[in-house]
Amino acid sequence: MRAAVAVLALLVCGGLGPAPVTPDPGLRYAVAGGGPLILRVGPEPDSAVAATLPSGAAGLILTGRSVLGEDGPSWEILPPGAEGRPAWAPASRLIAREPDSAPAPLQCAGTEPFWGLRLEGGEARMNRPGAMDEIFRAGRRQGAVGDPGVFVQRLAAQGRTSGQVVVIRRPEGCSDGMSDLSSPYETVLTMPSGEVLAGCCRRAGG
Repeated sequence: MRAAVAVLALLVCGGLGPAPVTPDPGLRYAVAGGGPLILRVGPEPDSAVAATLPSGAAGLILTGRSVLGEDGPSWEILPPGAEGRPAWAPASRLIAREPDSAPAPLQCAGTEPFWGLRLEGGEARMNRPGAMDEIFRAGRRQGAVGDPGVFVQRLAAQGRTSGQVVVIRRPEGCSDGMSDLSSPYETVLTMPSGEVLAGCCRRAGG
């Protein structure tokens, strides 16, 4: 990982036009092609149906997670009106439309040890198996000089202790090492206690 743990780097909003090879959580997408789009609860072709969208439906937000199957790549999306619950669709049926430039909630996670961190607004919530959630204040995301797509963010706990998190957009994706799923961001997290954790992030609902 090439960034110092003093930065939260979140690269968002590419150009408009056809959908890129990898999903971009900084854009809103629309359903392309003829006929309805069937959304499924998982990336497998035989997963249960979650919803159906008509051709041309717009405003779809991607989490950035993807998986390459026998029939091509599938992307995880947050369809409108689905209460933030993700579903999966073939990448070939999705086309990029307008930018979604607001700072997005992020869900980060790592393995060995297992942990999860949700960053939303001014709060960061850490959860681990068998432990109570820890809640930290999250500082404002500040754009880096020379790159408006890079943001800096700090975490603060009681007693004036602080931590920091780095989230870097990886076009090649980030793997948790335990599944075929690829997430768009790589992360390094320093806890206010001084512990250092590594993992991947995706866009969350909200």
